[in-house]
Amino acid sequence: MSDQKSSKTTLILFLTVFIDMMGFSIIFPLFPNILKQYTQQGQDPLLAAILSLVNMLGGAEGSPYYIVLFGGILGSIYSILQFVFSPIWGRISDRIGRKPILLMTSSGNFLGYLIWLFSGSFSIFVLSRVITGVMGGNISVASAAMADSTSEADRAKGMGMIGAGIGLGFIFGPPISGLLSNIDLAKTLPFSFTYFPASALFAVFIALVNLLLLFFSFVETLPEESRKVKQDAAIHPILNLKNSSSKQLARVCLIFFLFTFAFSGFEFCINFYLDNFFRYSPRQIGYTFVYIGMIIIFIQGGVIRRISGKVSEKRITYLGGLALLFGLVLLASFIRSTGFFFFSLLFISSGSAFLHPGLSSLTSLVSSKSEQGKNIGIMRGFGALARALSPFAFSLVYFRLQPRATFLLSASLILLVILLTKGIDDSKYSVDNS
Repeated sequence: MSDQKSSKTTLILFLTVFIDMMGFSIIFPLFPNILKQYTQQGQDPLLAAILSLVNMLGGAEGSPYYIVLFGGILGSIYSILQFVFSPIWGRISDRIGRKPILLMTSSGNFLGYLIWLFSGSFSIFVLSRVITGVMGGNISVASAAMADSTSEADRAKGMGMIGAGIGLGFIFGPPISGLLSNIDLAKTLPFSFTYFPASALFAVFIALVNLLLLFFSFVETLPEESRKVKQDAAIHPILNLKNSSSKQLARVCLIFFLFTFAFSGFEFCINFYLDNFFRYSPRQIGYTFVYIGMIIIFIQGGVIRRISGKVSEKRITYLGGLALLFGLVLLASFIRSTGFFFFSLLFISSGSAFLHPGLSSLTSLVSSKSEQGKNIGIMRGFGALARALSPFAFSLVYFRLQPRATFLLSASLILLVILLTKGIDDSKYSVDNS
């Protein structure tokens, strides 16, 4: 691929994950308040069933942790669907190309956000989350397309651009949502909208922009000859992980699972931590995510690009784990200090910014060209499984033992990530990438 074409592809993939993540992160600062509104609404069978489960788990109504536990259950729905479907989209993209799958998943996201906009009931809101969860394969397929477009020496740089797009999406999504949260479209238009309809409408708009960008500008990155390689016949790619041609894929996937479980648990609880301890409004929570996103952009868009090819992916991952561990321990030590909270976020965000491209690049490098989409999808699938389990698990810890326990739990898991990373053999890769 020519340098000019490769640069154009990199830019489009960067914009794709940026727009996709901006739409995804819009709901973050609204989540506690949306759940409060729906729990007050009542008269919805699905809502009644979930609230009954919350009560069985010990979440007393009226407790500040009632919404936290409820959110943990609801937050798992989206990610468990990603766990199931992300490897499938990746494997199909290895067979028919990246562009058709990116168009399909982007169309699904657009539909999901549109349903969210008109979700007057809790059941319709959950339906929108189900659709976007099933179609949440953009990042893994975009990562595979980036692997198609970059050399091994530039792989970490390319994955850093994917990470930078994700980080930039976090910068713009939450604060835009916070600013739009005060606009009530129900007063101006004769339709039944969801809570915070202006934020949902913006998500619909940017999902449409993403779809049009891919349709008109993205050029297929997977050569025809690379699609003819015989694939495994397992019903689901993860079921055949032990038979993978890559001997190190399982270890990398385990590391990514533990890292994502630890970080997403922290990320999920931080919304409620800021709401309960510091009394932050949706707008202030949004600005907190701006701070996180700016650090990620600086690391992945600047530092990773400069050290790619000079520092090994294993070392990038290891350094990220150390930074993340230090930040979590620091936060747990000064739980009620706003100043230490933001100081600790500097290390937590930096650690995450190193770990994501490091592990994505490792997965790509230990995979053959004909398995890029499938293997990156498997890795992302394990990340989705972690995101499915962590909200529920961390909500229980938050509910029972307070926020400090959740931060220490994350720190313990990151310590295990560091130890497993040391065992990766990066002197050679176990598959032929030719």
